[in-house]
Amino acid sequence: MIELLGVGIASKDRWLLHRVCAHIYQGAVVAVCSGELAERAALLAAVTGRTIPDEGRVWVGGVPVAKGSVGRLRGHVGEVDPRAGFDPHRSALWNTLTARARLGGLEKLWRFHRARDRGAALRSLARVGLEARSGEPVDCFEPPARVRLAVARALWRRPEYLVVHEPTAALDEADSAELLTLLRELVRAERLGVLVSGAPTEPLLAGVDRVLLLSEGMLIFDGAPAAVSDSGAPVAGPPASPSEPGQPPVQVARRPC
Repeated sequence: MIELLGVGIASKDRWLLHRVCAHIYQGAVVAVCSGELAERAALLAAVTGRTIPDEGRVWVGGVPVAKGSVGRLRGHVGEVDPRAGFDPHRSALWNTLTARARLGGLEKLWRFHRARDRGAALRSLARVGLEARSGEPVDCFEPPARVRLAVARALWRRPEYLVVHEPTAALDEADSAELLTLLRELVRAERLGVLVSGAPTEPLLAGVDRVLLLSEGMLIFDGAPAAVSDSGAPVAGPPASPSEPGQPPVQVARRPC
């Protein structure tokens, strides 16, 4: 479980997050939505340990997010950022094996040629439908395939959670739907927890199980996507209960922890 307990992150003269409380479980795709990129990026950064909260606490799989625990978090969270970290002239397999690894050139070659690591990376590529393209250089990949490759790079470490930055930002509606279907299939098959960020648009809302909606740094809604309009506001009327078992009740959440 990911726990956010009264989380606050400050930036200059304002709060990007303020008193945010939420529990995120394996077995669902959860969208972090806001009209401001900085707000949703701040929440994902708090979960991955890239930012230590200024107030409150974050726990991921029982590990507190703190300066001394970032290495331990990597065993629980796989970070997916389609915009960062590719070597465009290397193959998809190479990029999967060396993702976010602080390795020198010889160490990368050793990992690339070690059968156990190659096998694990190929299985990760197969899980996102890219095994047949494992030998292609990344600069031949179109945007939807690059997002899938970013997912594969996170999967091969076998995390409990995937944290996916803006997965639909560079995709059209059809490609967005296909990607979110893939994430939901991974959730069902492997009981992953998936946290994605994005503006509250129809393609994103249609492909997730639950929405955390932020406004002015506050969590104003936690519930089913059907209860959020694509303008980013909760719709009128009582929200429906989430369809996934084991999830907390849907609630409007402008409240302290």
